[in-house]
Amino acid sequence: MAFLCACSKKAESSSVVYKYLGDYEYSAPAVCMVYEPVEDETDDEGNPYYGIQYREIKDLDGLLSSGETILIYFYSSMSNDSAMITASVEDIAQVYNGTMTVLMLDAMEYRDLIGKYDINAVPEFVLIRAGQEDKVFGSSSYEYWNTGDVLSWLKSNGIA
Repeated sequence: MAFLCACSKKAESSSVVYKYLGDYEYSAPAVCMVYEPVEDETDDEGNPYYGIQYREIKDLDGLLSSGETILIYFYSSMSNDSAMITASVEDIAQVYNGTMTVLMLDAMEYRDLIGKYDINAVPEFVLIRAGQEDKVFGSSSYEYWNTGDVLSWLKSNGIA
């Protein structure tokens, strides 16, 4: 699978999620990675470039119960190791735009969800699909894992 690491021209994220989101925010403990026009970025013909933007989640409970397919990426704001993984998650959000909504939640702020999903270590991923049991990637069960493992896990759970 090829990842789109640069901005591109493509349709925006599902409009359903926007009612749960606020403004652009890169330091909030709960953000949604949305694929939308990058402000003041256009090609030579004036067409906007699209890229991953972070929007603060204003109604997490509503978003989680919206019926959208959601991938939660739990990270720790206390760890510097998250930056590379976060970049890969942005790629996943862009590639799966329109198929799945990607959330980034600080595990330190969302201990209730960490407990609900019996998460022992971060980073961790949870897949939520309407009418199906929520799935946890299980990063702590791997000696070493990479983005390819996450992509294989998503595929094995019906995300193509």
